[in-house]
Amino acid sequence: MPEQTVRYVTELTDCIKVKSSDIDDSSEFVKFFPTFIWAVRDFTLELKIDDKDVTEDEYLDFALKLKHGTSRRVMEYNFPRECIQKFFPSRKCFTFPFPTAQENMSCLENLDVAAISSEFLKVTDHFCKFVFRDSSVKRLKDEYTVTGRVLGHLAKTYVDTISSGSVPCLENAVIAMAMIENEAAVKEGLEVYQNGMEKLKVSFPLELKDVSSKHQDLSSTATQAFMKRFFRDTDGKYLKSLE
Repeated sequence: MPEQTVRYVTELTDCIKVKSSDIDDSSEFVKFFPTFIWAVRDFTLELKIDDKDVTEDEYLDFALKLKHGTSRRVMEYNFPRECIQKFFPSRKCFTFPFPTAQENMSCLENLDVAAISSEFLKVTDHFCKFVFRDSSVKRLKDEYTVTGRVLGHLAKTYVDTISSGSVPCLENAVIAMAMIENEAAVKEGLEVYQNGMEKLKVSFPLELKDVSSKHQDLSSTATQAFMKRFFRDTDGKYLKSLE
């Protein structure tokens, strides 16, 4: 198993927090972490264990098997595997063969598609289908589905936090993201209302009842625009600001 992957998994509790408190929340990670996908490139070994053919997933489970013993060496071997088993109960393995003949490996960027191994393309197709079709969508604690825009906010928050030398916290990131999304939702709702009223001006003068009716229609449309984008406005604070 790659040393970099092993080291990163063992440092997860130091690199990320779920809650803003100082309480150990490592047990919460499993609720948010995605499927663990182990992609092995240039795989030349046989998918066999004790001379028995096995699947890629069984091969991964075998690689994560713990050793018996209490020595320091055994504990160092087991610890990263225990972390992967604990934090990532859902795991998938893909073994990619060489993408082409050995003599073509030095010029992959300019390689003709016809020279790419059919077996490599088969595994790649299987991999892509799993990621896009079978893997779970990203969700937050309250089952809120993370969209591309929201994921962008989260990613930026995490990168900025890590760059500053701090430990990113999911709870704080979600609060910050909610503020950004809800302020934008209010702005969109107001723009819908204001644009509608601007168009109404060309029809002036109007009866008060007509203006009142249009106001109600635009208010409803503005609220709908807000509802399409709002995010965790639990106390209705942002919706009220739109009224």
